[in-house]
Amino acid sequence: MNTNAWIGEIGAPLVVAVGLLTCFLGYRLLKITLGIMGFIAGASGGWALGSSLEPGNSGIALVCAVIGAAIGAVLYVWLFYLGIFLLGAGAGAVVVAAFSNAAGYQPLPIPLFAVAILFGVLALVMQKFMIIVSTAFLGSYLVMAGIFHLVPSLHHHSPLWFNHAQPGSVGSWGYVALVFWLVLGLAGVSFQNRAHRTKDQAARDKAQPA
Repeated sequence: MNTNAWIGEIGAPLVVAVGLLTCFLGYRLLKITLGIMGFIAGASGGWALGSSLEPGNSGIALVCAVIGAAIGAVLYVWLFYLGIFLLGAGAGAVVVAAFSNAAGYQPLPIPLFAVAILFGVLALVMQKFMIIVSTAFLGSYLVMAGIFHLVPSLHHHSPLWFNHAQPGSVGSWGYVALVFWLVLGLAGVSFQNRAHRTKDQAARDKAQPA
């Protein structure tokens, strides 16, 4: 098994677990969520950079991914508002990519960038609502990506939305992934909203005089 495959087999279950945590507890564990998102973003960027520097050298790519993950996690948590903006921006990018690639087409860079910026700004303006929505749908994306990687019969048809699939290549699996992502994301939004309302009500009840 080559390094890429080995990393994929080890990482996919972890991605599913992290995705579920982010989807259903993203707002409650906000700093942890920001750290996780920064870790993933930094690792992805580092891997891409390492692969471009030394094509075919997985060792260099892995080192760059580890360094990028550490930097990303620190920046997302330390620069809190930047982390919130990037959290929203990441959700916006996933939304555009998901709907585009579900139909078998790569998203165009300009709409992808524009929606990402819009979601990022909205996350700063409507923090609670957008943090819940962003973490729910980013988490459900991670779950979807991990499951499609783990199941052998699905792996070669994987519409993971950022894998540069050829136009029209994902077929019906693209729509299956889209529906699963939407349903799980909406479940995450509903669960986080109920949990937050329950916590607020408990705080109000505690504050009221006996």
